Amino acid sequence: MQSLLEPWDKTAAPETIIKVDTVDDSIPLENRTPAVRFAFHLTSDKYQTHITKEQQLAASEMSLDEGNTYLQNLLLAKNDTPEVAELSLHAEWKLVQAIKQVFAPDEEHEVKLLATFMADWLREDAGDRNEVVREWRSGKLTLLKSEHTSDAGVATGQDLPVEGGIQIGEYDDENTRYPVCRMPFRKQLLSQLTADQIRHHLIREEYEAISALEMDTDNSYVQNLLLAAENCEEVKGYDTKDLWRYTDAIRKVFNQEKRHELALVLRFTRIWAETDYIDRGLLVKEWGKGNRVSNINRTPSGTNAGGGNKTDRLTPQTKTGLRYEVAAGLVARRYEFDIYNPSFEIDVEINAIMNLALGKEDPVQQEYVATCALFEEMPGGMDYSRACNIATVKTTPENLWKDPIKHLEYLNRVMTETDHAHPDPALVDIACGRSSMPVPMADVTKSVTSDVARKPTTTHAENLQRVREEGALQRANAVTKISAEETKEAETSSNVQMEETGNDETTYGAPLSEGEEEVIAGEGSTENDSNATALNSNSGHHNDDVADKLFTHLMVDVESLGKKPDAPIVSIGAVFFDPASGQTGPEFYKVISLESAMEWGGVPDASTIIFWLKATPEARSEIVMDDAIPLDDALLQFKDFIAENAANGKDSVQVWGNGASFDNILLKDSYDRTGIPCPWKHWNNRDVRTIVELGKAVGYTPRYEIPFEGEPHKAISDARHQVKYVSAIWQHLTEH
Repeated sequence: MQSLLEPWDKTAAPETIIKVDTVDDSIPLENRTPAVRFAFHLTSDKYQTHITKEQQLAASEMSLDEGNTYLQNLLLAKNDTPEVAELSLHAEWKLVQAIKQVFAPDEEHEVKLLATFMADWLREDAGDRNEVVREWRSGKLTLLKSEHTSDAGVATGQDLPVEGGIQIGEYDDENTRYPVCRMPFRKQLLSQLTADQIRHHLIREEYEAISALEMDTDNSYVQNLLLAAENCEEVKGYDTKDLWRYTDAIRKVFNQEKRHELALVLRFTRIWAETDYIDRGLLVKEWGKGNRVSNINRTPSGTNAGGGNKTDRLTPQTKTGLRYEVAAGLVARRYEFDIYNPSFEIDVEINAIMNLALGKEDPVQQEYVATCALFEEMPGGMDYSRACNIATVKTTPENLWKDPIKHLEYLNRVMTETDHAHPDPALVDIACGRSSMPVPMADVTKSVTSDVARKPTTTHAENLQRVREEGALQRANAVTKISAEETKEAETSSNVQMEETGNDETTYGAPLSEGEEEVIAGEGSTENDSNATALNSNSGHHNDDVADKLFTHLMVDVESLGKKPDAPIVSIGAVFFDPASGQTGPEFYKVISLESAMEWGGVPDASTIIFWLKATPEARSEIVMDDAIPLDDALLQFKDFIAENAANGKDSVQVWGNGASFDNILLKDSYDRTGIPCPWKHWNNRDVRTIVELGKAVGYTPRYEIPFEGEPHKAISDARHQVKYVSAIWQHLTEH
């Protein structure tokens, strides 16, 4: 185990802030000249905000020493890089520590090389700067030195033998690894396309295979990708990590076994590059289902507003188009017109309402504003056809808009359309004024007591906001439409214990049978309602595969070399799941480099090291695998995983860990040390041991009764097992 600890580079460990408390002797370092500050940073491995007078004197003498070419060249490089002057004292110290890692202090380095490194380091976000250091240490510095050396006895880059486009060193063999970041753009791109994980290095055989792939003009998939990427400036500027994300999205959207039009690949590439990072997962899912959306629409609460599906419109739905249809629905109460080709006079009426020209006190104007707000807050609200939207607004009962709850309940009862591209002709007749029939309403009473298994709904219906709306609909129906006898029957068949977790957390109902899905009731569906009835959330809107389902609960398990919050994490396993049904979703598993975890300040403890030494070889492989990745890369990928699969984003995902002070705390501390924002809220931490104790209290202990599958002490195997017994206890508690 000692060999695991030797590579630890102390200069990369998280800093300890030292501040001299004696006022008479301490001098704020920030008030010294840049030369003095840089001189002191070079001599100190710890970040300090104040220095003593003796330290200031020593740093001043060092800055004036013309024989110290290392410092003098560093100061010249600083002057050539204006952005350095904008750094805080803390960031300035980090920059100098990075320079010390790349440029040996006992050697002389060219000013141009130092300035180039500074520019590279400053160009990256704080979380990616360690990768810059690794790239320079792994060969970029050597390459640049060879390009800048003079002819006086130093071999240039051209003196090295070249084979297949890469420079072969004197001692290189077939297993020598060559940095991807130093290769031409096309080869960087193909190196990621042909890998299941981020690839930072290639051996000679892999490089030759990629070169052959690049030259294969019969491979339309590869050629289209190369052309699309080279025609998008954003993609050409991506680093290795972002290139892998881009190629991973390409593989998910475009089947490699089929031919695809270049224009379509280019269109997706440009849209993907322009899409916000947090929305790219949804963009890929929409394109994968055949919906060629140009952007991801969001509701004010952050859920997916839809708009990427095929409808009865000639162009995709937009928020402006949705408001136009709301106004058209109000006008349709007074006029009969073709909703797909309105006359000029009708268009003027519609635009007057949209432009708020009727005045704030006008009831029609007020209803327009209220209705638009409800439509825009509705997850999936932009998916419905024009006929459905106009007919719904047109037939809304008079003055119902004044009561937002009842208005919302009405919308949910009438907007049950499933084929948005081919709306019901009766619905079109109602919208155009050719029929005076009301819009058909959903029979919610029947759906409550029906024994027919519910079909899984799409991501739109699975988020918290949709269920909150449907919960309000269910309560209103139980009060106004069901007789006393039916109400009693519904309560008998549906009432269950509810877990009360606080005002800012969601409440969950009974476990569901096979084929059903979890109903998550939010604040709006539980207020003043102690006898809420179970709700069939299948409104008929978007019945998609379970593969598209998003989840609210995430089980995590980490393996580490310590028990304290600052312990180095060596692997992360996570599984999205639904405790009410036991259904599992996407999984995440990464092995982390111990060296990287310790560089970021992870501190192992002796007892845990001894534990791993006594473990089986299979278990020990968890911390010494060859494909381990840096800690910051793993944390960023885990953050992406949560963003792409959580039902309502990071603000609602509930993260389960085994122990209130272990898994979640170790992950949170690692995020803090690497400067990456933690992807979940602290109030959404959930403890596996607590629910196990609740199970014991009622005599139910399935943890050891459920067979363990996989390898013990492997993070993903442990996470899967924890999902099984937590779900079993959850269902047992809600049944009794």
